[in-house]
Amino acid sequence: MTALSLEDLATTSDDAAVRRRFDARNLVWLTILLGVFSFPAIGIFLAKLFSKSRSVDGAIFAGANLALIVLTFIFTRNRATPVNRWVRRHVSAAVITCLLGQYILALAASGRDWQGWVIIFPLIMLGFRLLVSEAVLVHSAYVVMAAAVALFGASRPDRPQLVAVAAAFNVAALTVELLMSRRLRREIIHDWSERRGHAREQLRMRDELQYARAIQLSMLPEAPPQLEWVDLAGISMPATEVGGDYFDYFVIGDRLAIVSGDVAGHGLASGLVLAALRSGFTLLRDSLGDPAAVLRRLHDLIAETTRRRQIVTCAVLLLDRHARRATFASAGHPPAIARRNGTVSSIELFAPPLGVRLPLRIPQRELPFAAGDVFVLHTDGVYETVNAAGESYGIERIEETVRDCDAGATAAEVRDAIVRDVDRFRGGGAQVDDITVVVARMM
Repeated sequence: MTALSLEDLATTSDDAAVRRRFDARNLVWLTILLGVFSFPAIGIFLAKLFSKSRSVDGAIFAGANLALIVLTFIFTRNRATPVNRWVRRHVSAAVITCLLGQYILALAASGRDWQGWVIIFPLIMLGFRLLVSEAVLVHSAYVVMAAAVALFGASRPDRPQLVAVAAAFNVAALTVELLMSRRLRREIIHDWSERRGHAREQLRMRDELQYARAIQLSMLPEAPPQLEWVDLAGISMPATEVGGDYFDYFVIGDRLAIVSGDVAGHGLASGLVLAALRSGFTLLRDSLGDPAAVLRRLHDLIAETTRRRQIVTCAVLLLDRHARRATFASAGHPPAIARRNGTVSSIELFAPPLGVRLPLRIPQRELPFAAGDVFVLHTDGVYETVNAAGESYGIERIEETVRDCDAGATAAEVRDAIVRDVDRFRGGGAQVDDITVVVARMM
């Protein structure tokens, strides 16, 4: 039977679950019986076929039995044909049809020695698990067919006794079968109730994570601000449903502040801290003329409002249009990459991340810029990317990628070049950390 999805597990009723487990068991037991029946069927067919006797009745019955076995085996396999799909949806009907067909052929082929099958087939039924109505139908058919053979077949003085034996064996087998089916049904319902509960809980958690992811992505800018003096492009790719990276743009008159943050870890807790960080930047946007002072205040916010120790690396790049000056402040964030006058270098500042229980001093650095200069902010998910050989991507490779971009490349082209190179370096490996890249090209 095919595996169920979480949605199917959560919505499948007890009766459907019982039916599914019964069908799976019945298919296995039917396959075993087909294998057992096939050997005598082949032997009898060949013996009757090559017998010196002119009678071919035995060969016909054995051939029909063998054909029934082969067809049943074919139609119960997982194949994409209309008949196979019907059988898979109606396993009980297929099982009942096969059993009654086998029973009829066994009685017909046995001649006067049919009494043994009257006992064997009720015992075979003990391996199957059918609903009450289905089991009663099969055993009633067994009794009726045995009575028909006894009454209309070869004349025997003990016909009433044979019918009584057939009825007694079927009633006894039916009673045992129903008791075992009832016990298995209880076990299935108990097990399925737990599985259904777990599936519903997983769906609830998945929906909440998807909702949290949607909220987090909504906190990222849909598009960069359109400014005539700077070309901007950014991207953030979470490694899990809710990532720990954040970036944003804040236009303050003729100045632009680009912020990038990375909360340690992933998941919902990181997303909540990022929401607080974004709110802090939004409230302090008018103070971003002094990036270091803003980061210092956000450090207090994170350190004093989170019970668990949460640390955040964060950087602010302030671009002043009229002064043609860039100010970079960082709290434990990876170094920014700058391409100025054709030379690529890292702007590395050393400071603990926000949220540490230590005295914190936020360093910042100023440097002039000109048209064509490029600045890149990124998170550690870029340079800590590992390939199949266990090698890290590294800061130097980011610098090399920026250096290889054309002088006239747009911010989006530089961003995409970095992302493509990281993907190429990682190869077929999975992304294990959030990746964020923000590029600013001065006009």
